[in-house]
Amino acid sequence: MDKVIVESLDSDFSGIITAPNGKKVNVFFVYPGDELHVEYVKRRPRQRSLRIKETIRNHDWKLVKCDVFGECGGCTGQHIDYKEQLELKFSPILNTFQKDLGISITPIPSEQIYEYRSRMDFSVFPGPIIGQRQRGNFRRVVPITNCSIQSSWANEALKEVQSVLNQKPEVIWDRRSDEGGLKYLTIRKAQNTEDGILIFTFTDGYESHPSMESFRKLCLETLSQESLLFCYNRPKSEVSAFGRPEVLRGKSTFTEIVLGQSFQIPFDSFFQPNPKGFLPILSFIKERLPKVCENLIDMFCGNGFFSLLYGDSFQNVDGYELTESSIEIASKTFLENYPNKSFSFQIANLFMSTELLKQKENATLILDPPRAGAGKLVNQWIRDFGPEYVFYVSCNPYSQKEDVSIFLSKYDFVDGILIDPYPHTPHTESVLFFRRKSS
Repeated sequence: MDKVIVESLDSDFSGIITAPNGKKVNVFFVYPGDELHVEYVKRRPRQRSLRIKETIRNHDWKLVKCDVFGECGGCTGQHIDYKEQLELKFSPILNTFQKDLGISITPIPSEQIYEYRSRMDFSVFPGPIIGQRQRGNFRRVVPITNCSIQSSWANEALKEVQSVLNQKPEVIWDRRSDEGGLKYLTIRKAQNTEDGILIFTFTDGYESHPSMESFRKLCLETLSQESLLFCYNRPKSEVSAFGRPEVLRGKSTFTEIVLGQSFQIPFDSFFQPNPKGFLPILSFIKERLPKVCENLIDMFCGNGFFSLLYGDSFQNVDGYELTESSIEIASKTFLENYPNKSFSFQIANLFMSTELLKQKENATLILDPPRAGAGKLVNQWIRDFGPEYVFYVSCNPYSQKEDVSIFLSKYDFVDGILIDPYPHTPHTESVLFFRRKSS
């Protein structure tokens, strides 16, 4: 057995050590100065991995508020002072934008670093166990009775569901024997309304199992939440809050209010996990929208989030999104809120083709693509045909930087911000504002 010392922290909050073979290795839930006793374990022929046998902490963990921090695969930075967290994850992003693109972005810290998530997904395993997957071990679930980054409402719901499952453990899906049906619990609680919903994800076909009648009754009698929903998807599908719905009580949506705009969010739809933490980006865009602009192009529009927020500033809105259900919701909601505006929300796979994109005069583009970025075709379209104003919102500034490098030659960077809606994790969000160069 060898002894190594944690030397520094990486941008994902992992500690960096030098292994006995001289290679640099990243280890989570440690701090510089901690002493690790390690050994190499042979798992496969010709393959050895480093195993930590003991950790001697030389750093005070009084900052940690979670009982299972260090096992749960969620937060990785609760043991680090918040200012240091920001330095670790902001600095590499700010530096690479400045160095590679000559762009300076303003960093903004979060005002609330606990109880900020409006959605949490928990695995359910026989035991009964409700929790999060262990970091580095997908097959083990760490039991959780109280999560420090979700609301007290959600934690109370978690306790109630645990009580129900203690009485009816047979409904939980055993992935080895294929018995039972319940795979996941999803808790969604609005931040700016009283709405919330509990979503139980079962294996498809389990709705007709004999044990479900008594389980439905027990949920209705025991759980205090207004909206309860069961959904069913393929047994081998490890996806939560997705599938054929069954409303047990209440409704299949919940209401959230952002910047005075009301949103009806379907149980299986994406919505910002921390709306309050996302407000700096929303305010940034609102303050910089052109005073006179006829058209809004909303790429990767989802349920029409940006179109609804800023629709009153434009005469026409064109939205593009891959998911049919999202387009239906966007069209319906926009019509209800802006009956006198012209609009078009279309199903489009922008990674495969940009033929549906319309070149508009006097237009503003807002795009908020997935983590992997907007894709080559979209960025080339922006470069060649993009409108005068572009707001690029991203949950992955690194892919955002690569995208921007494709069209930056045709645009002037105005300004941008980098925010931290997800404290104690390495995830960030950013928005960059560009104006097209004169011909």
